[in-house]
Amino acid sequence: MAQVSVVIPVYNIERHLRKCLDSVVGQTLKNLEIICVDDGSTDESPRILAEYAARDSRVRVITQENGGPGAARNTGMEQADGEYLIFLDSDDWFEPNFLEKMVTLAVKTGADVTICRAVEFDTETGRELPSEWTLKIQYLPGKSFGPRDIAEHIFQFTYGWPWDKLCRTEFVRKAGLQYPEFPNSEDLVFVFQSLALADRLTVLSDVLIHHRVNRGGSVSNSRHIAPEIPYMAAVRLKEELTRRNCYDTYERSYLNWAMEFLIWNVVNMGELEAQRQYFRKLKQEWLPAMAFEAHPRGCYENQFTYCKYLLAKYAPWPVFYGVVEGYHRLKGLKR
Repeated sequence: MAQVSVVIPVYNIERHLRKCLDSVVGQTLKNLEIICVDDGSTDESPRILAEYAARDSRVRVITQENGGPGAARNTGMEQADGEYLIFLDSDDWFEPNFLEKMVTLAVKTGADVTICRAVEFDTETGRELPSEWTLKIQYLPGKSFGPRDIAEHIFQFTYGWPWDKLCRTEFVRKAGLQYPEFPNSEDLVFVFQSLALADRLTVLSDVLIHHRVNRGGSVSNSRHIAPEIPYMAAVRLKEELTRRNCYDTYERSYLNWAMEFLIWNVVNMGELEAQRQYFRKLKQEWLPAMAFEAHPRGCYENQFTYCKYLLAKYAPWPVFYGVVEGYHRLKGLKR
């Protein structure tokens, strides 16, 4: 039995795939399996995967028709045999001692989910961006804690991406966690459920993951194709938390996260017409449907979140966009 299963969804990523795979096969922790799910690639990615599988028995390749990153991760997760489980995007890469450090800490603390700090790598400039915001330790009571210890900030202290989070496989399966098959934002539904349902969370402040941004053709750069998906993901997360009888515990954190997330997507939608379409739906349909107005001002974490809510509800598009886009640039939130 492998100590760790690394699941890598792969789709038309020939340019960056070798760097990703090299970072995994070169880990100082050797007892692992590497499950690469080729999600219908039409470039040289399948050939590269076959090459690595031929020379390293830990690499397994599964091929399926294109179903998106959520479907690919679910396929890999079903095949995982490791004690621990982690998902890595095929254009990102690990530090060499990533798995060794994470597993050691997970075993020591008995954590269901172990989280480290990530750093973003800008493909266009070749530079790494500041990483402090990827793990907000000011919200945490210590390095190991239960999710209810930080109920009001459970969705604020880290981000809804999976590559910096090592999960105990038995925990994931007992919880019945799955990725929804959305074209984007699918990861946050899985990740935030795992945080809310875990018995224990542990954090490591070391930067151990490199996450590539500003890559043409990436999922995050194609939000404009289906601008309603972020809203659908936010709704799905609320539904899952409610079904699991823990929404009331995390309601304040969820409301603050959902408001920030939905507004962040306005200025990160990529194309102006998609931004306008998204804003119209946000104002006319989504804000009323999520009943943000039913919650008093004191429910919001800070005045900026509340002000952005008021802008989205009352301001016309040019005013809203000018203020929020400027604020995000000032705070370094627009990437």
